[in-house]
This record gives sequence, C-alpha cells and structure tokens, in this order.
Amino acid sequence: MTETRVATGAWWDPQLWQRARAAYVYDLDHHSDAPAGFIQWLHWVLDAHATRGAQGRVALGVPARAVIAADVGLNRNHPLRETTRAAMEQAIIDDRQAGRMMSRSSWIHEAVVVAVRDAEKRAGSMLPPVPDGQRLPNQPAKPRRGVASPPSLPR
Repeated sequence: MTETRVATGAWWDPQLWQRARAAYVYDLDHHSDAPAGFIQWLHWVLDAHATRGAQGRVALGVPARAVIAADVGLNRNHPLRETTRAAMEQAIIDDRQAGRMMSRSSWIHEAVVVAVRDAEKRAGSMLPPVPDGQRLPNQPAKPRRGVASPPSLPR
C-alpha cells in the first residue's frame, strides 16, 4: 500500500538546514529509533513536535525564526505523509488558538531546532557539518549493534 504524500514547501535558514542535516547523520548512528532517510527523519521530528501539544511547544522556549532575506533563504519542497501534514496543520491551529501565529515554515523550523538541540546535547557539543555539496544517502545503513538511545525526543 502506498502512503499518500502532500507536497509541503518550507523556507529554511541555511544554517538550520545544515544543522538539521548534521543532526540527521548523528542520529543515524546514535539514536536507535531514528529512521534511515532524511525525509523520514523529518517526519519523525515533526510527528514528535505535534504530540507535544501547544503548551508543550511553547514551554520549549524556541525563539522565533530570524527574518531571512529572500536571496539568502532556501526554499525546499518536502513530500510529507498525509498523516504528518494533518498533525502539523492541527498543531498550527492549536498554537494559533493558544496565541502563537506560526506559518508552516516557522513551525517546521521550531520542530527542527528542538531536534537539533537534542542531538547536540546527546553529542556534548555542536555537530560537525555535512560537507557542502555532499548529498545525503536516501536509505543509509544503520548500525546493528546496540547503540545507546534515549527513550524519545524531548517533549
């Protein structure tokens, strides 16, 4: 059975894009629950963020995304699972009703900031960047041996 996907555009801060890629690569080897594949990792991050609830998301204290000049930001299209997109849309509505106006891009930004911070905390420092121009593998191999893993991303 094929999952229905919804094209979802997001405006990325180039620094966060690089940090997200680094967190994904780090999680491949250091979080046994992390999926293999960047888009799957993004689903994992967005689904975790949606389950936190409006109050849980505000309690994280993620600052609003800085304004990015049109010639600096990165526009990316992500084929999100319909269920992930629906959960994100409901979370954006819940956040608005709780007094926080967020676009899809700013909501994705917040979710990814939380995931990057979590990976950096587990690593004990900022993560090494994925070299410029280096493509991420679509379905990379993951370690089979026991890898320490926290129970889940922080809520």
